[in-house]
Parts: sequence; C-alpha cells; structure tokens
Amino acid sequence: MMRRIRITRGYSNAAAKPNVTIQPAIQRKPTDLLKALSETVGVDTTAPHFAFIDDPITIPSTQNAKKTYFMAKELGKRAARQLAEEWPTLFAFDRDQPRLPVFRPEKLADPLQIEPTEKNLLEIIKSRQVQDACTLYERMRSENIDVSDSTQLELFRLVAYYNSRNAPFAEWHEWHGMRNFAEDETHSWQSASVADLLFETLPKTDETVSIMIAALCKFANSESVERARQLYKENSTLKIRREAYNLLISTSNFKIASNLCAEMSKNGMKPDVSTFDSLLIAANKIEKFEDRVDAFTKILSEMSHLKIRPALSTYHKILKGLDDKSKNKEKEMRHLTLAISWVSQILDELSQTGEPLEPSSSSCNLFFYEAMGVAYRCANIEIAEKLRHLYEHPNNRVKMPAFTIESNFYNRYLQLYIEQTASIEQIYTKYIELVPRLVGASESLCNAVYQKLARQPHWALLRRVIEDGINAGQIAGKLGGEMRKQLINVQYHTLSVAERDEFTQIVQKMVATLVEFSQFTDEYTKRMQRKLSPSQISDLALLLTRIGEIPKAYELLDLLLDENASEGDEATVFAKGYPRPSSMAELFEDALRRRDAYGASTCLEIMALNGNRRSLEPLANRIFERCSLTDTQKKIIEGFVRLRPE
Repeated sequence: MMRRIRITRGYSNAAAKPNVTIQPAIQRKPTDLLKALSETVGVDTTAPHFAFIDDPITIPSTQNAKKTYFMAKELGKRAARQLAEEWPTLFAFDRDQPRLPVFRPEKLADPLQIEPTEKNLLEIIKSRQVQDACTLYERMRSENIDVSDSTQLELFRLVAYYNSRNAPFAEWHEWHGMRNFAEDETHSWQSASVADLLFETLPKTDETVSIMIAALCKFANSESVERARQLYKENSTLKIRREAYNLLISTSNFKIASNLCAEMSKNGMKPDVSTFDSLLIAANKIEKFEDRVDAFTKILSEMSHLKIRPALSTYHKILKGLDDKSKNKEKEMRHLTLAISWVSQILDELSQTGEPLEPSSSSCNLFFYEAMGVAYRCANIEIAEKLRHLYEHPNNRVKMPAFTIESNFYNRYLQLYIEQTASIEQIYTKYIELVPRLVGASESLCNAVYQKLARQPHWALLRRVIEDGINAGQIAGKLGGEMRKQLINVQYHTLSVAERDEFTQIVQKMVATLVEFSQFTDEYTKRMQRKLSPSQISDLALLLTRIGEIPKAYELLDLLLDENASEGDEATVFAKGYPRPSSMAELFEDALRRRDAYGASTCLEIMALNGNRRSLEPLANRIFERCSLTDTQKKIIEGFVRLRPE
C-alpha cells in the first residue's frame, strides 16, 4: 500500500512540473538600458546641474560661481595627473586590474632628449604636440637625418592646420572646462615657419597646394590671403581641394567669391554645405542691407536647386547678417521685423522636415543663441517657445556648451518669459525650473522678477528669488535694498503658519549674513568686509520686529547711536547716510503700540539725526501720551528735543 502511494505521488509531481522554455537573449547596445532609464525617470528640473551636486551650501548660483567651481574640480584633476607624471615611482606598487591608463599617465617625451628617429617624430605627430614635432624635425635636419616624404607630409598637415602652434583650447577633448571657458587667441599666419619650409621641400601636388592655400586663409591677414590667391593662380592646372576653395571664398568679397564658385563648377568640383557657408560669410561683407538680403535669398535658392539641405550653421550666418544695428531706431525695427520673419520661416521648415538635426560644424549651436537674441529683441515669446521646443526635442543633436552659450540662451528666454507672461504662478513654475540649474541668478534677472512681484505679490516666488540672491552674493549690493523692500511690503498677517516660518528664516538669514560681513575687521578678512549702512540697519530692525525678535532689533538700532561702531579700524557701520524714514516711522509706531518708552525714545533719538525741532516735538508729545514716564524722563526728552536745531 505504501509503495503504491509513493508511485502515485511521483507521477503526480512529474505531471505538475511545468516546462521551462528559455527565451533567446535580446540583443541590446551598451547604452540601451541607460536610455530606457532616462526616458522613464526624466529630468528633475528643480535639481542643480549634475556637475554641481554637492553639499547644498557649495552649490553655485551664478555663472561666475559655476565657472569657479567647475574649473577648481578640473584643475585639481590636472594637478593630480601632473603629480603622477612627475613622480611615477610613488605609484609603483599599485596593481589595479584592469589597468586604467588615465590613472597612470606617462610624461610626454622631450624632443631635445629623445632619440631623433622618424618613429619618434611620427609618435609626436600622432599626439598632436605641434611645437614638439617642429623642434624634433629641426633637430633631425641639423643632424642631417633623412626624413621620408610621407613623414614630412604628415608633419606638414599638422603644422599647416595649427599654424605651427599647439592645439587651441577649443580642441581639448579631455578637459571640458578649458575647452569651454578658456579664450583662444587669434593668430595670423607665421611666415618663414616650419610649414613654409616643408611646403618648399615637398613636391607640389594637389594635396600640398590645397593644404597651403587653406592654411593661409584659415590664419588670414592681408599678406597671407594675397599669397593664397597667388598660389591658386600659379597652380591652376592642379585639382584644388574643396576645403581650399571654401576658405578662399570665405576670405573674399561676394563678387570674387561668386567667381570662385563658378570656377569650382567649371572644374567639376561639387559644392557642399561648407561651401555655401563660406559664400554667406562673403555675402555678410556687403555693406548695403537690402543687397545683403538679396544675396542670402539667391544662395538659399541655389542650395535648393542643388538639393543641398542647409545646416544650422547656414542659418546662423544668415541671422548674423540680418542683425544690422542702426542708429536710426525706425530702420533698426524694420530690420528686426525682417529678421524675426526669417527666424519664423526657418523654425517652420526645421519642424516640418522631421529629420534629426545633426551638427556639421562647431558654429551650428550658435544658431539657437542668435535666434533667441532676435526673439528677445522683438519681444516675441511665441518664437522663443518654438525655439526652445526645437532645441529640447529628441531629434536635435546640436547642443550648446553648458555654462556658457546654453546658459545665455536660457537666460534670454527666461527674461523674455517674465516680461511677456501675465500669470505670476506660471512665472514661478518657469523660474524654479531653470534657476539655478541652467540660468544663473544674475542681477538683471532678479531685478526683473522683483519688478513683477511689485505688481503681483507671490510669496513662494519671492522667497526663492531672495534665497537665490543671498546665495549669489547680492545681499550687500544694489539688490539688497530691493530684497528688504519686498520683505517689508509682505502682508505678514496674510501668510500661513508655514509661510511665516519661512519668512522668519529668511529674515534671520539676511540679518546674520549682513552682520557677519560687517564684522570682518581683521587684516586677513578686511577685504571682504561690507559695513552696515544706516538704511540697512533700520530695515533689518523693522523686519526683526515683524518676526518678534524685538531685543535683537534694538541691538541693531543701538549701532546707529554708538560712535565707536562707525569710527576707527574696527568700524562696522558706515558713518555716512541716514536710516530709512518709513522704516523708522513704523518702528516708532510699533514701540508706541507696545507702550515701550525705551524703544520709542531710541527711535526718536535716531530720527533726530536728520530731523529738526519742529518735526520732533509732535513725536515727543505722542510718547508722553502713550507711555508711562516719570517727570525726570519727560524733562530729559523735552530737553533733548529743545536742543535740536529749528
């Protein structure tokens, strides 16, 4: 019986066991999972930029602070790399697997110390160390070491492209901060350089002549351009490359450039987008605005005829030509109207194609910046919205450099949005979306928000703008007075309990910050000191009374009556200036309401700094009416008022 039960149970278990079918693996790219996560999670528009995620107190709010923060991180990394290059033996026992070359950098070879061989020369050429390559090549020539034509051609390509100088910051792929923030110097062609020597040494072929013409035009001055044209005429039998034609066209006026295009067609050389971009550069040299616009129209018509799709760099050059700032305001407005119509047509065409926007040159991203500038000057929020939507669309692969051009693009957009939008709630939503993630809290931007808040109060937006302003260091500047004015105008009794707590925190933070800056009196911090002005003290005292911190308010007011606070090397208050009359009047009324004789007398003494007997007598009488004073106290106040000038 037991055996039968076991057999039956075995059969039932076998029947219940499901068949497992293993599906074939789905072929995915290495970044597919990251893309899926990005599409699912999205972007947190209220968070700081990923490059600045750190302790909240160190997250930068302004463009200058962002630059300082980003460059500090990058230069620290470069310093560590330099140390590893100079003292590699310090890391000899590190055995990381897999070995990462970035953590084991090797010092570049010294062209004066290494063996002068063709192999070493090619290695330096490959690393794009232009000046080191020139040094090693000249050393090999001085030691009569033969260099093959192929190696000399490689060196010629390098030195001609960079004008015998090292690669500019714009081509530093690894160091993003140097690439975006550093300014490249413009250089004209170096005569009698290694490039000239190699050009005379190498045989005159289509490639070498084209390289030389292109280099002379790339680093153009009057002499180099004339020499390039002479080379073009002398080598008319050779097949000049398209790049040389393009640079020749860009350095010519429109008439000569048109003739060069005709010669290109005659020689069987088909133009590309760069050719027409160069032709637009030549067209921008036309002085008369109407003739310039006609030239733009003809160029676009020719591109359409040849079925060449304009790039964003093409449209950027057109917009640069339409930006004709004239002293005649009426004429300038006509030009702006034409420019905004061009921008509208360009955006419609780009939106209708549905094809991805690919970068064709380094200037493609400037189209968005230039177009937003036109929309801003024309106060056209609809065009600005279309432009932003196009820039953020997944099909757009042309991106502006972060923290520089992109920040200016969004800054113009946000300022225009604030000016043209009536709803303060929509402005608040847009502000917290862009500041400080993409747009720095600049003075002009904050001032625009304050002007809007003066007409439409909105506590949440005011709190955010003031916090950004404090973090941006605006509290001690011109906008500091606007911050205090906005806070004073807040109807405290209309705030909710949570909003009153926020109001209290902002006032406390503002007072603590200004007092701390005023107390930087020692020799090491003196340069950072910002003394308190009488108007600041009166405003801060009023705000402190609003949040119930009355003793601290009168501690600040006492500074106005303390001569030691405004004199000497350790002064914390400006000797010049007067307290704000409206703030002092409200402080005086508050003291009377509380029947505070000391507070009212203090306010009276401060108002006497810029008042006369006639204005002080009614105030003294009100103190006598509302406060309980002894006869001696009354006589002291009467004597004080009587001694004031009439």
